[in-house]
Amino acid sequence: MKDINLIPPELKEERQKKKKVALKLFFATFLLGFISLLIALPLAYMNKLYGELKIVNEELNKYRNVSELQQSIKDMSLYLEKKKSIIDKVNKGKIDLAKLSEDVASNLPQDVSITHLKYDNKVLEIEGEALHEGDVAVFMLNLRSINYVEDVKALLIELNEKNVYKYVIQVKVRVVS
Repeated sequence: MKDINLIPPELKEERQKKKKVALKLFFATFLLGFISLLIALPLAYMNKLYGELKIVNEELNKYRNVSELQQSIKDMSLYLEKKKSIIDKVNKGKIDLAKLSEDVASNLPQDVSITHLKYDNKVLEIEGEALHEGDVAVFMLNLRSINYVEDVKALLIELNEKNVYKYVIQVKVRVVS
């Protein structure tokens, strides 16, 4: 049997046009939705990455602050080492004047007195008076027995009007570290 088509051809064409328009509208909507999805997904992913980048930058800044602090500590340490080396150099060339004057006083014979002490550039100059010239010689020998005394010279020994010997002794001191 043959298919009987009772629908007029105009309606048939109109129905096909409506189907084509509906199909085109469906595909257009689907295409717009797909394109929107293609645009929205990378944007969402980029926002997620920017959030992670912000967190990483904050952590990096914390480490940067720590590294700056470490560099500051290293700089201070180097500065302190320089100052310490300067202090060590000064202390190495320094003579304990209190100990020196104590040693001079302990080696002073009974009839000898000191009127003036002068220390300049590792040289101690002692001025004083003695009753006998031999007492000055004993004092010089006693000074030579001190372990950090390098040399002892008598610059002046003279008898004054009071029958007292006035003397000036120069003592070269070496630095003992």
